Amino acid sequence: MCCHIALLFTAILAHGSLPVRFLYSTIIPIPKNRNANTSDSANYREIALSSIYGKLFDNIVLHHFSESLSTNELQFGFKAKNATNHCTFVLKESLAYDVENQSAVYCAFLDATKAFDRVNYCKLFRLLLRRNLPACYIRVLLNFILIIIRP
Repeated sequence: MCCHIALLFTAILAHGSLPVRFLYSTIIPIPKNRNANTSDSANYREIALSSIYGKLFDNIVLHHFSESLSTNELQFGFKAKNATNHCTFVLKESLAYDVENQSAVYCAFLDATKAFDRVNYCKLFRLLLRRNLPACYIRVLLNFILIIIRP
């Protein structure tokens, strides 16, 4: 099986496109607030569980190019061994320190509800090229995006 999967991924990189079945996912609704009305659709957010082949391809890319795709040490979410609760802890500790020292505290919060709808893909692919991700991988990602956003 490993040999066949390796041949499949090699063909994907050589041709720059992937099977449509890679894009299939299962949508799982997760309640935002467990105490709110569970029959209200606005109380849910969705997550998509990718196909096993898509996950495997992602993991191969991340494994081979993890150094090129590293992020800022101040980023908390979407990183291995980090979570947004670390960020929440830092915020709470900073606020507690400032309140204890009677300092003025100002906070700004960003609502990124539709963040993925506003991705500048041209900039994203330029950044990936600058980080020396091979063009064959970027071409696959570009074709992946084009299939997703195609009307």
